[in-house]
Amino acid sequence: MVFLGGSLYSIAWLPEFWQKVSLANPVLYLVSGFRWSFYNMADVSIAISLSMITIFCVMNLSAIAYIFSKGYKIKY
Repeated sequence: MVFLGGSLYSIAWLPEFWQKVSLANPVLYLVSGFRWSFYNMADVSIAISLSMITIFCVMNLSAIAYIFSKGYKIKY
């Protein structure tokens, strides 16, 4: 996921298929946000990066809350 996240290069250098695959990678949006904050340039706009990071965080927190509410594999 790191290699398709654009941490070492811009995703514009990838073939078209891998550019589309990279857009499903949450690391891409984190790296793009850092790149924008340092260099004022990014592969994805900052608004999209912030919204995708928020969506991924909400999805993960919802999954964690669900697992805790069900007590998944908690033995006592």
